[in-house]
Parts: sequence; structure tokens; C-alpha cells
Amino acid sequence: MHGRLSEFTLGQLLQFFALAERSGTVVVRAAGRESRLLVEGDRIIGWGQEEFDVRDPLMACELIATTAMDAVKGVQPRPDTPGLSFVVRNLIEPERWDAFSHRLLEQDIYPLLSVEDGDFEIQVFRNPPAPLRVSIPINSMILDGSRWESEMEAAALEGFQLDGIWRRAEKRISEPLRLSGLEWIVWALMTEPISIAEIARRLCVPDLNTIGAIKRLSSIDLIEEAD
Repeated sequence: MHGRLSEFTLGQLLQFFALAERSGTVVVRAAGRESRLLVEGDRIIGWGQEEFDVRDPLMACELIATTAMDAVKGVQPRPDTPGLSFVVRNLIEPERWDAFSHRLLEQDIYPLLSVEDGDFEIQVFRNPPAPLRVSIPINSMILDGSRWESEMEAAALEGFQLDGIWRRAEKRISEPLRLSGLEWIVWALMTEPISIAEIARRLCVPDLNTIGAIKRLSSIDLIEEAD
């Protein structure tokens, strides 16, 4: 089945799958790219094109321990296991893997849920192995995408745009600070002026999580927006 997103948005198509309790794939071509979701009943069970290898973007994550990264590099793909996410995720700390997989969906799927300029293709059949395995209720995906869109807009209005450049402030730390693990890591990464988007990319952390850390560090004057 083929159609235009002006007729049915991606969010609506996913809801149709849930109501019909069918399995299959939804391919969306919009915003200059092609994205694919694997659906089973009322859940998203996979993401990514067949040729997607989860190891490639994982190699860019600076929070992955060296021993874990070496193990990931040693994993060899086979034709029946594209992406190898079911193997690779067991080599990475759960917290790091969750942030990594969430970021992939945030970057690729959330912006497309309500887009009306593009086309789609639906195939209903038994799903192939998923390049990136997930298990997310469709309603949760749609709600999370809506929340992501509204919070990203609100953050931009507050001055926390993804392309905004930030740097450490010249504040002397005279007392213990209660910072979260992510806040410490973000601050440590800022050895030179850097954008929020680049921090999120290098740490493989969702944009909203990174913005939250930037907001907190800014509120206690540890960082400031660069001119």
C-alpha cells in the first residue's frame, strides 16, 4: 500500500496497525530521507533500513567503555542478523544503550510523526529481523514524539537552541556541587566552546536530556552562552 502523508501521517498509520493488530513495516520518505519502522500489533518492535549496522553510530559514542567498544568491534554480522542489536546491546551498559537507542528514534522518527509532506509505503507480513530491536507501545511512541516536539520548541524559545554555542564560565567552585552524572560529563566535555547538538552527538544522549543538563549548569553559573 502506497500513499501520501497529506492523507495519513505516520502517527495515524501506526495507530491503524495497532487497531488492526497486524504486523509489518512502515516506510516513510520525507524531509530528504527514508525511515522504516517494524510494527507488531500495538508495539514498535524495530527500526532502521535493512543495511543499517548499529555498530557504526555506536562507534561515535564517547561514553562507551573501551573494553565494551573493543567487544563491539569484534562482533561480526551475518545475513540473518542485520544490525546485531540483540548482541551488541548485551555488551553495553544498559543506561548507555537506552540513551543511544532513544537518541536514534528521537533523531529519525519523532520529527516525522506529524509531517504531511512526503509519502509512505506499508507492507503487511511477518517481520524480518530488526536492525535495531526495540519494544515500544505505539501510543507511547506517539505521546513521546508529541512531548519531544513541544519541549524542543519551548527550549528554543528559552534560548537553548541545538546550534547554540556554550562554554565554561569563569566561576570558582568553592563548595561541593550536587550534579547528576550527565551534568558532570557535559561540563567535563566543555574544554572549549561547543554546541548542544555536538555534545549530544558525541555522548549519544537524547537532545532533551542534553538541554536539561545545559539548563542546570547555566542556572548555577558553571557555563555561559558563548558570544
